[in-house]
Amino acid sequence: MIINMKNFFLLPTLLLFGIGCAPVARDVPLDIGFQNQPQQDQGIAVGEFHPDAPAYTRVDFGLVDGIIEPFDFTAEIPSTWLVEVLSEIESVNIYDPNIAGVNNLEKSQIFVRYFQANDFLTLNTVSILNKEKSEVNGRSTVTYDILKKADVENFRLQPSWRNGRHLVTDMRVSDSNPSVFYVFGRRPDLDEDVFGRFLKSLRFSGQENMSFVYPIDEFEERVTKKPFGIFIEPATSPVQPERFSGYHTGVDIEYGDAEDDVPVRAIAEGVVVRSGFVSGYGGMVAVRHEIRGEVYVAIYGHLDSASLVSNGSVIREGQKVGILGDAFSSETDGERKHLHFAVHRGNLVNVSGYVESERELGGWVDPVEFLGF
Repeated sequence: MIINMKNFFLLPTLLLFGIGCAPVARDVPLDIGFQNQPQQDQGIAVGEFHPDAPAYTRVDFGLVDGIIEPFDFTAEIPSTWLVEVLSEIESVNIYDPNIAGVNNLEKSQIFVRYFQANDFLTLNTVSILNKEKSEVNGRSTVTYDILKKADVENFRLQPSWRNGRHLVTDMRVSDSNPSVFYVFGRRPDLDEDVFGRFLKSLRFSGQENMSFVYPIDEFEERVTKKPFGIFIEPATSPVQPERFSGYHTGVDIEYGDAEDDVPVRAIAEGVVVRSGFVSGYGGMVAVRHEIRGEVYVAIYGHLDSASLVSNGSVIREGQKVGILGDAFSSETDGERKHLHFAVHRGNLVNVSGYVESERELGGWVDPVEFLGF
C-alpha cells in the first residue's frame, strides 16, 4: 500500500517574518528571509527557510494501511516523498518518486526494519567497518558503517544500495527488556541533514502526553505589565517610554529587580529552530515543541546572545536555553530586563512581538492558560 503524504498530511511550511517585538508597519511590505538580519543571527539549521529547501510533512506511520504494530511512530520527511509497506519482510520503504529507478525500491531514501532484543544486535551477513554510539532525543542509538559480505546473496525485497556499503542507525525505543529496536538504513547519497532531521523528528507512541514546565521562575506572578493580547500604544502603554504598538503576542515576565543571572528554560523537549540576535529582542531562541500531539513554536526573547543554546540542538524539558539580558543593553536591544515569551501554533517561526489585529492574534495562544497546571 502506498500513501501520498502530500495529499493526506498537512504540509508545514517554515517561514520567518516580523521584526522582534515591533509590529509590521501598515505601509511597509512584509519582509521574508534573512537579508536584513544582523550578522549575529545563527540562522536555521533544522527547518531552514531557503528557496531551494524541501518542504516537510509529519507522517504518522501507524496510520499507513498495511503497517504492522511495531511501526508506531511519527516523523518528518520531505513532502514529495512517499511511503510503502513491504509486509512480506515487515519493512517500510520511504522513497522519492521523482528520481530515476525501475521501481520504488530503487528510489528508496530510507529503509526501515525492526527487531526485538535486550541489546543492540548485528547481523552476521555484514561486515562492520565502523560504529558510533550516540543518543537522539534521549534514546540510545548506534550508527554502523556496514558492507554486505561477498559470499552472502543480495538482500531480498530490499533496495540495491543495501547490498553495498552504507550507514544504518539502530535506535532503542524503551528501557525495558526486551525492547523494540528500529533499524534506519540511509541511502549513501542521501543528504546528511535530511536524514538527521528525520531522526531528530521521530516521536513514538505516548510522547504526546509529555509534561512541561514554566520557562522562568515566578512565571505568573511577574506578568505585571504586558499580558497576552493587551493592545499597546506609546501614549498609554504600562511601560514608558514605549516604542511599540499593537496586540501583544505573548507575555512579558518582569525581572527589573534582579541583579543576578536569571535562567530561562525550555517548556518541553523540542528542537531549536532559531538562535541569535533579532531586532526588537536582542538575543532570542525559537524552539519547535510537540505538546499534546500538536506542534507549537515558542519564542524566548530578550536573552543574552552569548548564553543562547546552539541552533539545531535537541533540548530536554527544563533545559536552559539562555539567561535574561541586561537591562537597556544590546543584549535586550535596549529594552528593560524581562522575558518575552510567546507560543505560536504550527511550524511557522513568527518572531513578531505585536500584531495589528485581533484576527492576526489568533495564531498565538495565551501562554498563561497554555501552561496552566
